[in-house]
Amino acid sequence: MTQVLAWSFSVQQQLPKSLILEVNYSATGAHHLPIFNNDVNRYSGDLAMHSGAFTRSNPNFGTIQYASSDGNSIGHYGSAVLTRRFASGLSFRGIYTYGKALDEISTALSLDQGQSTSNLANGRSSYVLTNGDLGAQRGRSDYDVRHQFALDFNYVTPNPYHSLAARQILGGWMISGLWIMQTGMPLWVYTTNSYGNGGDFNADGINFDSPNVPSFGSHLGGQSKQQFLNGIFKASDFPLPSFATGTWGEGTLGRNTYDSPGYNSFNLTVGKAFTTPWFSGERLKLEARGEFFNLFNRSNLINVDGNLADAGSNFGKATGQLPGRTLQLHFRATF
Repeated sequence: MTQVLAWSFSVQQQLPKSLILEVNYSATGAHHLPIFNNDVNRYSGDLAMHSGAFTRSNPNFGTIQYASSDGNSIGHYGSAVLTRRFASGLSFRGIYTYGKALDEISTALSLDQGQSTSNLANGRSSYVLTNGDLGAQRGRSDYDVRHQFALDFNYVTPNPYHSLAARQILGGWMISGLWIMQTGMPLWVYTTNSYGNGGDFNADGINFDSPNVPSFGSHLGGQSKQQFLNGIFKASDFPLPSFATGTWGEGTLGRNTYDSPGYNSFNLTVGKAFTTPWFSGERLKLEARGEFFNLFNRSNLINVDGNLADAGSNFGKATGQLPGRTLQLHFRATF
C-alpha cells in the first residue's frame, strides 16, 4: 500500500502598509509507489552473450509485464510570500519558491489497465532501464522546477470625478495581472538505438539507455533561446559505454540532469462596468473585459530532443513552443 508523509512549517509576520510576510517550508515523501515494468523477462548481457539473439531469462516465455510497488519519491519546497491586503485600490502577492523533487519514474499513473502511460513521450520514460536496479535511475522528477517566481495583483483606478461622463470613462477600471517566471523542466539525454547500432548498452533487448557523462559534465547553465534552437549539445559530446565482455550496463549519465528552457509569461486583464440611467424603462449595465495572455509575446520553447538516435536532425534542439500572445474580448449587457 502506498504511504505518503507530509510535513510543513510556516512563519508569518505582519508589516506596515498592509503587508504580510510569510516564510514556508513543506515536504512530501511517498513510498511503495506503483511501478509498471514493461518486461521483467530480460537481463543485462543477453544479446551480447548470444550474438544478438534475444533468449530472455526464461526462454519459454516472451514479454512478461509486471507491476510492483517499489517506487519512492521525495520533494522539498521552501517559499517566501509577500502579500498586500486590498487598500487604496491595490492588492498584490509575490511568491518565490525553491524546490527539488526526486523519484525513479514520474509517469506511473495507473496499473489497473495494464500500463502506466506511454513508454516514451517527449523524453519522459516509464521504462525500468535495468531489472533489479530501479534505484540507479533515481533522479530529478519529470515535473521538478528548481526556481519559480509568481506575482499577481489587482488594482482599481480611483473614481473621484464629479461628471457622469468622467466617472464612466476614466474611473473604476479593474486591472489584474499574473506574472510567472520559472526555470526549465528536467531534460534526460538517452538513446533508443538498438544493440549493435549505438544503443541498448546493457544488451537486454530494451532500446532505452543512458550514455556516459560528457566532458562538460552533467549540467549546463545559462543557455539562451538561440542556443536551444541551434542545439545545446551534439551527439558526439556523449561517450558510449564499453561493450567489453562482462561490462554491459547503462552509462554514467544520470536521469534528468539537464534543464529545458525556462518559462516567462505575463497575463493581464482589464475590465470596467458601465451603467446607463435608462434603457426601455430599465437600468442597463454593460460590462467590458479584455484578457491578454502572454502579453509581451514571449517565446517559451519546449520539447527539447534528448534522444541520441536523432543525431543529425533535432538532437539537443527545442522542437516546439507554447502559444504566443492571445487576446480575448468579452462584452455583457444586463438589464
